[in-house]
Amino acid sequence: MFDIGFFELLLVAVVALLVVGPERLPDAIRTTARWWSGLKRTLQGAREELEREVGADDIRRELHNERILKEIEESRREMERTFSEANREVNESLQQQEEPQPSESAKPKEKAPAKVPQEPDHPRAEKEDYLPEQDETVEELQDPEYPEHWHDLGDPELNPEHPENTPKDLEKESQEEKDKQP
Repeated sequence: MFDIGFFELLLVAVVALLVVGPERLPDAIRTTARWWSGLKRTLQGAREELEREVGADDIRRELHNERILKEIEESRREMERTFSEANREVNESLQQQEEPQPSESAKPKEKAPAKVPQEPDHPRAEKEDYLPEQDETVEELQDPEYPEHWHDLGDPELNPEHPENTPKDLEKESQEEKDKQP
């Protein structure tokens, strides 16, 4: 705040010691500290009162809400623009498919290669909600060095495919079950 270094503080302390004297210096420091804290409290109270009267919090909240509303409105406009462009492109492609092309009828018909229906990359790929991540197996998703992902597989006691259920564990469990039987 005031950019006072160590040597400046030392100089002020020496001058205060010389001016006030060693007997009255502690009382002078306490009195100065009380005045300083009282001044800070007064200024803080005035600031809070001024903010309350002006309604700074309400103004900040309104500005924040206005900014969010602007962002939402811009997003809405962008989405409408994207949808209208996509709709226009679909309509144009439909019109092109519906219109017969005279150049094809004028040409002698050549043997056109048969269109082979393109198979999707995955049997579920034609679904709208398909995500390629669904094809990944548990082994691909998990790194054995980082077992914190094992919680995704549930409780090891209830899920036999849990990575913690190694054949050794299963053998121990079966041995324990045999031991329990009479």
